[in-house]
Amino acid sequence: MRTLRALALCITLLATLTAAGQKPAPLVIISLDGMRPDYITHADEHGIKAPTLRSFLTEGTYAEGVTGVIPTITYASHTTIITGVWPTEHGIYTNVTFDPFRQHPNQWYFYANAIKVETLYQAADKAGLKTGAVAWPVSIGAPIDYNIAEFAQSEQTDNPDGSPYNPPDILAQLGIEKIPGEDADVRRTRQAIGIITRFKPTLMLIHLVNLDHDEHSHGPFSPQADATLETLDSQVAEIIRAALSVDPATRIAIVSDHGFVPVDHHVNLNALFAQEGLIQTGAPKPPSKALTVTSWTAQAWPSGGVAAIVLKDPNDKAMLAKVKALLDKAKANPEYGIAAILDAEELHKRGGFATASFLVDFKDGYAIGNKLAGPIVEDASGTGTHGYLPSHPDLRSTFMIKGKGIAAGRDLHIIDMRQLAPTFANLLHVTLPAAKIQPVNLKP
Repeated sequence: MRTLRALALCITLLATLTAAGQKPAPLVIISLDGMRPDYITHADEHGIKAPTLRSFLTEGTYAEGVTGVIPTITYASHTTIITGVWPTEHGIYTNVTFDPFRQHPNQWYFYANAIKVETLYQAADKAGLKTGAVAWPVSIGAPIDYNIAEFAQSEQTDNPDGSPYNPPDILAQLGIEKIPGEDADVRRTRQAIGIITRFKPTLMLIHLVNLDHDEHSHGPFSPQADATLETLDSQVAEIIRAALSVDPATRIAIVSDHGFVPVDHHVNLNALFAQEGLIQTGAPKPPSKALTVTSWTAQAWPSGGVAAIVLKDPNDKAMLAKVKALLDKAKANPEYGIAAILDAEELHKRGGFATASFLVDFKDGYAIGNKLAGPIVEDASGTGTHGYLPSHPDLRSTFMIKGKGIAAGRDLHIIDMRQLAPTFANLLHVTLPAAKIQPVNLKP
């Protein structure tokens, strides 16, 4: 009997060890840039037909909203989604790098080597799992096995710091030709399906952008944005079909990076700073018609609904006091639409802009402009933006997931964006040492 019991224990232990060592089911994470959760949770109120995305509410687990990071903007948020930490920890503070002399306009945080902590795809790679990505922000040079990175919004290949393609001939391997003028999300959808079906990665990251573009141009829940959301629904359905055809156990997660609000006014704080002598300007350098910056002591770093205020010498107490007085005066003027001003201590405690001395958060309807001269406040009616403090309810983002082992019909209510990375890590049987916040419960 003892021999039989010992044998049974050995068999149980062996089964446990085998199960623990099994490769996890594939995980596909699809980011729908700028999708507020109420596009789906309140689809009927907006007349939106999105059967694929709405199926997550009954077949999977979802959040009514995800509280994001400072600022609620694309590159900072996407990096938090795959690291589980705030921007001050992962190093991607916003979309564009701080460029006070405007020598490198539109230089975004494209390169993965700027991320200071371990990412989900790095943890997966260490565990021997295959990874893939299409247009995931901050991924040029990332250790992703099959990668088509986002670069300059056009996926250029002549980048002097490295190609956005890994392997370099990935498009040829997939048999995908570039089609001039092809819609960005149509291209990204077919690239993603190609990687999923040919290379079968265990972790796949996908970033679709058209909804964000239409919301910027026309505002959230505009006819244009609603129509794009319905198109996205069909593209998500295509990706899901492809993933399940490879492995029926695949889990599909839908995320977004931020919500959106309508905007009526742009506030050019840098024009105000120039008027007060904090920025000195020079003549444009042809062919540009924009003024140049010749010197500066304080400057606004625009991020949609917020502006980080950077001082050339953050230890200059007299300048700190002068800038604070200027900002307080601006906040007292209702025309500027300033909702709140955070000092450095409060800002950094909440994980935003490690190099800034202040943060200006605007009221809904107002957003930061970036002109150096002219009117401080300009009309921007009919547009939209994001970037505001994550405490704005309309800036909450989306999380939905379904598939094998995922609870059906579970409402997580409001969660923290930092919970997503450790949740995904659990599904992949990997760990993220920097992520300290608890994952959400997905088990039935």
